[in-house]
Amino acid sequence: MKASFQIGKIIGIPIKVHFSFIIILALFAWAFAAESFSIFGFVIGFGGFNLSLSVKFLLGVIVAVFLFICVLLHELGHSYVTQKFGYKINGITLFIFGGVSQTEEIPRNPRQEMSIAIVGPAVSTIMGIVFYLVYTFINQLSGSLSLQIVSISFGTLAFYNLLLAGFNLIPAFPIDGGRVLRAGLAMHMDYGKATKLASGFGKGIAIFMAVFGIFYNLWLTFIAIFIYFGASQEQQALGVSLALENVKVKDIMTPNVESVSPDMSLRKLSDYMFAHKHLGYPVIENDKIVGTVSVLDIRGIGKDKQDSILIKDVMHKNFLSISPEDDAINAFKTMAKNHNDRLIVQNNSEILGIVSWSDVLHAIKMRENQM
Repeated sequence: MKASFQIGKIIGIPIKVHFSFIIILALFAWAFAAESFSIFGFVIGFGGFNLSLSVKFLLGVIVAVFLFICVLLHELGHSYVTQKFGYKINGITLFIFGGVSQTEEIPRNPRQEMSIAIVGPAVSTIMGIVFYLVYTFINQLSGSLSLQIVSISFGTLAFYNLLLAGFNLIPAFPIDGGRVLRAGLAMHMDYGKATKLASGFGKGIAIFMAVFGIFYNLWLTFIAIFIYFGASQEQQALGVSLALENVKVKDIMTPNVESVSPDMSLRKLSDYMFAHKHLGYPVIENDKIVGTVSVLDIRGIGKDKQDSILIKDVMHKNFLSISPEDDAINAFKTMAKNHNDRLIVQNNSEILGIVSWSDVLHAIKMRENQM
């Protein structure tokens, strides 16, 4: 079962919803229906109205949906500017902590990264101000029940958009403020050092939030955990990128790879793997690659059946290939994106070798030792 599903496209960007988003949407809808409290002059929730619970829940659902449309617009702001700089967006996913844009590559130009990061909070701030102006105007009119409901709706959207803008400016990865901080530091120092400093600062904020949340609000603790691991992953991702910088696929691939025939039995394949010490092979027929097979394709098949099952019965026909002149980081991203542990290295249909996870990880380890 997939953790997220696509609900459509906007400006060519796939919009996905994670299953956890449904949970938080329902929780927000229920909170708006059941609660009623005042904060910074805004009245949040419809709990104080003399209405049936079903009507209040319907109002809560409507406001919650509009709120997360605002979250989507926040992410679309990031994505639009990212595309303007020539980078690809794989999609936007709404999940329990809001939304996230899946960018194929984070710009290494600090001014571009700052522009991309700051536009999200800017969009939320503008929406917050617009909703607040409408909220203020409605409050000047007569206080009928309908107007009170509309007032609370716009006030709630104003408050949460301004809160979203403020929260996202906290200087901690993976939220926008962490990227703004990293971009600002990168204007004056090495990009790797800037990431390390920004990541460390973000972890410090996360630890403070976690401790504060234990005593005052556990939700802050959950957010702090998200921020802490997000900062760690950002630093690790950059470490991989820096380690594979200026490294080509041809530099890390395993050349002169042995191949197998589609008519070979799995018994013979197992013996072949043991003799040649490789875990995966291209399948060649009439001097043309027709698929790939690995030790994972044999796993679970009893030895008593391996004589009667051929490679062509279990091989993967939709194999992935890459050019020897491609960057090694592209091989890493392709394998990660497609959950594949090896790529066929080809040049004009000629098989030159295989690049696997172990090849990439070995290259990363070697480069990190040299740094």
